[in-house]
Amino acid sequence: MKEQLLTWAKAGDGACMYRLSKIYQAEGDDKNYVEWLKKSAEAKTFDAMKEFAEHLRKYGDYEKALAIYKNLAETFYDEEAMECAVDMCTQGQGVAKNDKDTLNFILKLINSRYNEIYQINRGNIFARMWELQTRRHDELTWETVQAIERRRIAARIRKLLAQTGEE
Repeated sequence: MKEQLLTWAKAGDGACMYRLSKIYQAEGDDKNYVEWLKKSAEAKTFDAMKEFAEHLRKYGDYEKALAIYKNLAETFYDEEAMECAVDMCTQGQGVAKNDKDTLNFILKLINSRYNEIYQINRGNIFARMWELQTRRHDELTWETVQAIERRRIAARIRKLLAQTGEE
């Protein structure tokens, strides 16, 4: 199986590159693990991009890690990547502390989906479900949860920008 994955990975299959990196990781071959993880991330494999960004951040390559997080946020609209980018900004990792450009970039991404966020309307979503009887609690969709998370990140960014006197 490993030989077949290697063949497909060398042919440019990002998912196979990622699977191959995980095999090398399990075998304890860190050099090949990182090499194939990087190649898979460059091939825009979502899981590989997240894992490689975490790896880079862990070992202090903050600028590259932040670039990957921003790419994940923009390409896949990933809340976890948005949160990591904001965390790196607040800690001054890869950019100046509370870098306004990065914070505004993430805020702009969130605001570009304002209509989606607006669907949850103001107030407590759980209270509104019972009050309006439009949804049962167990039918809360993943998209709604994502919109709530993006709204929380946007509020955090606005607070940071207000502290720096920017917004």
